Amino acid sequence: MQALFTLTSSESKRLIAKAVAAMPEVQGAMTGGYLIVGRGSTNAYIAEELLGREIEKEKYVAGQVVRGVLCALNQGVRLQPVSFHKGKLLEVEPSSLLDKLGPGDVLLKGANAIDHAGNVGVLMASPQGGTMGEFYLPLKARGATIIYPVGLEKMISSVEEASRMGGILAFERSVGSRVGMVCVADGIPYTELDAVEELFGVEAVHFASGGYGGAEGCVTIALEGDDTGVNECLDFIEDKIKGEPPLQAVKPPCKSCPMPCSFQGKEESDLPPYLRGE
Repeated sequence: MQALFTLTSSESKRLIAKAVAAMPEVQGAMTGGYLIVGRGSTNAYIAEELLGREIEKEKYVAGQVVRGVLCALNQGVRLQPVSFHKGKLLEVEPSSLLDKLGPGDVLLKGANAIDHAGNVGVLMASPQGGTMGEFYLPLKARGATIIYPVGLEKMISSVEEASRMGGILAFERSVGSRVGMVCVADGIPYTELDAVEELFGVEAVHFASGGYGGAEGCVTIALEGDDTGVNECLDFIEDKIKGEPPLQAVKPPCKSCPMPCSFQGKEESDLPPYLRGE
């Protein structure tokens, strides 16, 4: 049996979140070791699924792409990342756990790009590399696991090629923040395809992308499998995923923002209408 459905960006995030939260590796780390849910828009949905309650998802980010520009949320507004140790929620910054992490522990890291080869791209607005600079090499050295939940709306032709471009100090002009990109070739990306394949035992194919009138950033997915699995998947999409409201964003005032950006230091009245939300 074959079937077809389309997901908005927020619906994709919810689907990925429900599937990631159920992954044996994630559940094992959460109940038997350390699980860190790094900041990111998709990870905000995962945090909700693991906590069993709503959070201010728009504040569970650091870098963000909002109102058509690369931007970042101010430090004092960001929510603290969710971390667990043996089933207990920890009220600590993830950096304090770094020396404790090892095999069986998991970091869920947001991503900004993925390509057909499974390479993952992560943008870095911090000169020190942000979460990637702090965690990637230590966790590789220690044998812990990093999983990158990433929606197919972020599919690009080549992460490797893109990562050779730019950097905060290399870009001479930008509309929005300046960033660098790291290419992760040995990561574990987790997309909508992984979600439906693992949850329902069907084969999933990225069928089409895009839309308008509220369907911007949509992905269309084709399924093939036995009747039971395909029908269960479509019922789940209709009952549990469709209708997820768009994720609203919090944009910091450009006047007080420390990010190197073409709008840095400007009054709101001096910003173009699209940045003022008009």
